[in-house]
Amino acid sequence: MIILAFDCAGAACSVAVVRDGSVLARDSRALSHGQAEVLVPMIQATLAAAGLRHADLSAIATTLGPGSFTGLRAGLAAARGLALATGLPAVGISTLEAAAHAVAPDERRAASVMAAVDTRRDDLFVQVFGQDLREAGPPRVETASDAASRAPAGALVLAGDATAPLLAALRAGERDAVVASSAGPIDPTVVARLGAERLAAGRAGDPLRPLYLRAPDVTPAPARRR
Repeated sequence: MIILAFDCAGAACSVAVVRDGSVLARDSRALSHGQAEVLVPMIQATLAAAGLRHADLSAIATTLGPGSFTGLRAGLAAARGLALATGLPAVGISTLEAAAHAVAPDERRAASVMAAVDTRRDDLFVQVFGQDLREAGPPRVETASDAASRAPAGALVLAGDATAPLLAALRAGERDAVVASSAGPIDPTVVARLGAERLAAGRAGDPLRPLYLRAPDVTPAPARRR
């Protein structure tokens, strides 16, 4: 199975082409805005680097959020457009799930995983996963101190691109944790792996429904007075 996977829900825009677990090509750029302009050219360039065309792909995988509203819209629009144009199946993966599943097995042995993604505000997108990486609670948007207060007992590994404030809050509460070596922007190869597993198991579900944990920042302009 050849998967084209991408993520632009956070502070980076990343693309990968993965065949049966082997990475054929990948690209990643730190980017806080402008994802809609660079994503499609990055996809084309990554496919070319892998020596493939759209017709060679088996499926598409992208992140669903939580994350940047602008980035999520760009990623989902690209995935829907490619799926419509090629007839390929498309599957969506939570950014928090992708962050958790990036943690190496030896780092999370006998430990829970707490994934934290930057909201670009004074809080975090957070979700806890068990030792088997099954969801141990719903995704939340909350301050680092509130997230730390909800941290499960026992060994804890932090994943994602917002581990620093969460670790500081844990230590302020006299609790410690290990930061995973994979902590940082979402790895598109993990998105590809999870997408392939989900499709193989027939668990794609409603694949491209965005995961928003709060309302958009943009609000309708007030009506003009006549």
